[in-house]
Amino acid sequence: MEDHIKKEFIELYEPVHDQFCRYCRAISGNTEDAEDLMQDTLLNVFERFDQIKDLSVFKSYVYSVASNLHKMKQRCNKFKAAFNEEETNQIVDFGQNQEHFTEFKIVYEKILSLPAKTSETLILYHISDLSVIEIQKIQGGSIAAVKSRLQRGREKVLSLLNTKEQIKMATMLLTI
Repeated sequence: MEDHIKKEFIELYEPVHDQFCRYCRAISGNTEDAEDLMQDTLLNVFERFDQIKDLSVFKSYVYSVASNLHKMKQRCNKFKAAFNEEETNQIVDFGQNQEHFTEFKIVYEKILSLPAKTSETLILYHISDLSVIEIQKIQGGSIAAVKSRLQRGREKVLSLLNTKEQIKMATMLLTI
């Protein structure tokens, strides 16, 4: 590819890199799988970069490709990501506060136990900080459906928790 195309790709990708890393870590469950997913996604997007007609949708396109690649891998492996303490530190930094870390671990496990599309919606919105419109572009469907998944997902997570501390952590994490 020409140098100006490479430069344009990098300019579009750099602002979304940190959010995208958090998203890949959150859905993958471990560093190795997250790195593989990121590499596969970026290679796929880069190879088809010249086919993107509207570069204003670049961010949602990257997330859509990652989501689809992850779903394909899950279908092949029939594997649901397990909680990994080291990865959680990459998603949310609690410093030395082990109590908050433990509560987050429980809330995160509950999020992962939800149906895949609901879990993905919560992760995209609350961990990757994407807007409802961006999530709708990634997942398809309507904005109302995304909002509904967010609301139902939050309610379900809260209903699965047992202590005030867990509910407080979930409320902090899943605040609108």
